[in-house]
Amino acid sequence: MAILALVKTQPLLEAVRFINPKRSLSAGGKSSCTAGNVEIPVTATNFQILKPAPRTNIEVTQLYVELAQVNSKAAASAVGAPKAVTGTYSIYIKLCSPSDKAAQKKITTVQVLTHGGTLDHSYWDIAPGYSYVDAATSAGFATLSYDRLGTGLSDHPDPLQIVQLPLQVELAHILAQQLRAGSIVEGQPKFSKVVGVGHSLGGALTQAVAAKYPKDFDALIIQGTSTAFQYAITGVASEAAQIANTDPSGRFKGLADGYHTPGPLPQAQTNALGESYTLPLAYAPAPAYTGPVAIVNGENDWFYCGGDCTYPTDQAAAAIPAYFPNSDKGGSMSYLAPGAGHNVNAHLSAGEAFDRMIAFLQRNGIS
Repeated sequence: MAILALVKTQPLLEAVRFINPKRSLSAGGKSSCTAGNVEIPVTATNFQILKPAPRTNIEVTQLYVELAQVNSKAAASAVGAPKAVTGTYSIYIKLCSPSDKAAQKKITTVQVLTHGGTLDHSYWDIAPGYSYVDAATSAGFATLSYDRLGTGLSDHPDPLQIVQLPLQVELAHILAQQLRAGSIVEGQPKFSKVVGVGHSLGGALTQAVAAKYPKDFDALIIQGTSTAFQYAITGVASEAAQIANTDPSGRFKGLADGYHTPGPLPQAQTNALGESYTLPLAYAPAPAYTGPVAIVNGENDWFYCGGDCTYPTDQAAAAIPAYFPNSDKGGSMSYLAPGAGHNVNAHLSAGEAFDRMIAFLQRNGIS
């Protein structure tokens, strides 16, 4: 039975503690979705952040200038000793499946979609023709997209000491385990396969989950990554980050100063400074992961390729052995979306990229 068949009635939604659940079609119009917030208890080993958040936007600019310097120690000097954190956080999730009821009953695989920095869950479901959610459900998959802690409709706790990579890894791990165990929705069947899909920061987070919990995902699809980092911080600096609570729209009023946003962009979301400081931990090999990997980059991704992902070699292809040395080499693949930049899903070649992503899973017997 599909997840949406199990969340049709209000009592069932109440049983899983959804807050203000809403049922709707996807933005692309081809998927049936139920969305709301769920409370997730979590424990992680974070790090003590030793520096306070910048107090003015001038100080924010200075911080990013320091981070962009050659041989910068700005991030390393801000991160102190490990520190255990425990809490319960409200996470916004969106469960989608094919609108066709017969197709719903055949679902055995769910894809966990993790968005990148300054984005939210809507990156995976932008509009008709630009909806990976629709591409996935049309191929018989369920999807779970969510707003990372500190972003969108999820909680925004302390952006320095709480919202860090280790805690985000544990939250994603819990979601994957709940889907596999059939415990996100009461009475939900156990999904036989779970696929980790991430973009940019979300791809790094997905990689970090695979490194620590190699059995969480049967396959990985990562958009927007490489082993070249010299361009990423320049790209971040070019966004003219500002303290989110100073955004003139007032959308982020009341947030702590450690939340930043590109300014001013009406579509942009927040990044937590603690997550930025600890993000480099994600870019490490995951030798225990042995499943197939697909890395999909925009051909002209600036953040990870300086605008040319073919130079000096295919950067997507090079990242697979570097990050996943024991992955299924026969099943893995890389792809450069023609004419696309960093946010692959928003470019004209998005549909072709989606087709390649789905075909990768199908070739590996995941459907």
